[in-house]
This record gives sequence, C-alpha cells and structure tokens, in this order.
Amino acid sequence: MSKIKESRIISTALIIMIAVIALAGVNYIIMQPEEIIYAEGWENDFPDQYQSYLRNAEMVQTTYGGSKPVDYLEKYPELRTIYEGVGFDIEYLRARGHVYSLEDVIHTERNKAGASCLACKTADYVAMEDEHGSDLYAMNFYEMAEGAKAGVSCYDCHRNQPGVLEITRGHLKKGLEYLEEDYNKKNLVCAQCHIEYYLDPETKEVTVPWKYGTDVADIEATFIEWNFTDWTHPRTGGDLYKIQHPEFETYLGSVHDSFGVTCVDCHMPQMQNEEGESYHSHHWTSPLHTVEASCLGCHSQAGNELIGEVEALQGRVEEKNIEVIQKLVELITRIEEEKEDLPEDVLEAVYQLHRSAQVRWDFVFVENSQGFHHYEKAMAYLEEASDMIEEALNMMD
Repeated sequence: MSKIKESRIISTALIIMIAVIALAGVNYIIMQPEEIIYAEGWENDFPDQYQSYLRNAEMVQTTYGGSKPVDYLEKYPELRTIYEGVGFDIEYLRARGHVYSLEDVIHTERNKAGASCLACKTADYVAMEDEHGSDLYAMNFYEMAEGAKAGVSCYDCHRNQPGVLEITRGHLKKGLEYLEEDYNKKNLVCAQCHIEYYLDPETKEVTVPWKYGTDVADIEATFIEWNFTDWTHPRTGGDLYKIQHPEFETYLGSVHDSFGVTCVDCHMPQMQNEEGESYHSHHWTSPLHTVEASCLGCHSQAGNELIGEVEALQGRVEEKNIEVIQKLVELITRIEEEKEDLPEDVLEAVYQLHRSAQVRWDFVFVENSQGFHHYEKAMAYLEEASDMIEEALNMMD
C-alpha cells in the first residue's frame, strides 16, 4: 500500500472516530499525534524526488561555496579574534548537505543552550514541540536528540502532504507577524531556517528579530529595543551580536526577488526523468551545478559565461570581506590596548561602532550565497562596516 493511500485511510478513520464520539455525546476528543513519514517512506510514490533528495549526501563545491567540509578557522584565522568568546572561535565548519544537519549539530564542539538547537536540524523537532510545548526549548539537547531519527526531510516543508507547502516552524510564524507583506510560500519554506535568529536568554526559544523589518539596521534596532546582545568580547569588554545565516533577509529586494523568482525556482529546478516526465529536484545545492535548468530559462548567456559572471560578483564580495576582517582585528586590538585610557563616553561610542560594524560584516560573511543573493546589499553592508571601523579608529587617535 502506498503512503498516500495509507495516510488517507488513517485520516478517514480519525474522522469516523470523531463522529462516533460526537454521536455518543462525549464532550471531548482524543487526537492521535501525527506520525512523521520520513523521506524513504515516499520512495515508491515519488521516486524521482526521492533519488534527487539522496544526492544531498554528496559533498560538492563551487569556487566560493558548496557543501564540502571547510574549516573556516583555518581559512580565515582572524575569526578566532573576531568571534572570541562566542563559540565560533572553537569550531566553525562549512555546513554540509541537509541530510547531515542532525548529525553535524550533535557533533559540533560548540555549546548547545537547549533542545531548541534542534529546531532547524530535524523534522522530529516539530513533533517534540507538539508534545512538550514551550518547555522543550530549554530541555537537555542531547536527551532530546536521542529521539530524533533524521535530518531535514520531506516533513519539514510538507508535513505528510506531498505537493502542499506548509510552514512547520512556529518561530517563523511569529517573526512574520511583524511584517506586513505576504511572501511566496516557495520562499517561506526555506526561510523557516535560512534566517537570522537568536535563542531567548531565559526560555531558549528561537526568536526572530524582525520587529522593525528585515534589513540589518532594522534587526539591530530590534536588538537594541529588546536589550539583547549575544556575548561580551573578552578582549574589548564590549557587547556584540552573532548573526546566523540570513539568506531570506538578504534575498529580499534583490533583482531576482523583484521579478518574482523564488528559492524553489533556482535551488529546486524542474528536471526531467528518463521517461520525459517533469519533477522538482530535491537536491538543494548551488544553482551553479544546475545552470541549464535553474538559470537558462531566463538568461540568454551560455552556461559557462553565466557562471563566470556570478563568480566575478562573489569574488568582489570575498575581497571586501577580507578587507573588513582585517580591519575588525585591528579595531579589536586597538580597543584592547587603549580601553583603560579612553574617556568613558568615547569608549562607549567605540563599542557601539564596533558592534554596528561587526553585525553588518557578519550579516554578509555568514550568508551562504557569498553575496550573490543580493550583491548590492552585501557590498553596501560591507562598505558601511568599513566606514564605521574607520570612525572608531579615528576616535581613538
């Protein structure tokens, strides 16, 4: 029996059960928790999608990105200074494919504040939240991880209804309440995890800081109003923010976004199987690996030419990133050396400039398109960061 037929039979049985209870005059209903159907459960019904999903186990790379393991602390040793005290100075590895999400979060050497660290790593988190409610967030990470069976899977975006997009993460629903615009579901299913967030210091709830909008200045304004910072830098004594992976926020307002192009269009392009039937690829990888299907339906350039244009943009972002990284280290070193001799008002102003500069740089550095999702926005943020660092350094002269 196929999973679709089985799911429909279960649903029908539940409806009959509810009707029987109602006719009996019982004033309560006992609902059976939904059983998660994992990716392998859909293999027979959706073989093409399933086989493409399995390709997420491949570790591939592009010139500036990919899913092959990279130790960022070796590639950019300055990060040990910039991130000192927040955990990313201990371990910072490039993310592998989505099928590794659960395995990688369990084995990372960074501290886990609570079970909420599983929020974007496994479909089982949805069931855990249904069972435990808000108590889940601060529960022991490792104890709850033992009950998780798989990484990112079909259930995260569809529950048990193939072809139907559904937001399964409560933190995104809460974040969207601050925004007036209605967004395409093909973007929102990815935005469940590919956004900036932080864990509430007390409850450990995943919190999306969009009260004033999705640009970096809006997020910073939300942090300020909510009196939140991630950590205090041990060398400078100043408080700082740690951005996560704001792909959704970066993409908004881009050229592709303005034309209505979605995450699905580029990262899950329409493919054809051997029988000539179309299906959406579920191999979530760089469109540079699927240029013909992802890009050439709109772009007229040859594939290699288009890849060259993309990588040229990413290269300029990389150069600017390295420039700002070096300036941040210079600023941190200067603050550490001179903080005892600076007037209090000057030191506070320098702290604020450092915080604002670093959050803009981090917004670009940790965003997984290497600036391509919105090249103009990425370069503007890096330029702002550079200017703020210069201002802070000048204040200490």
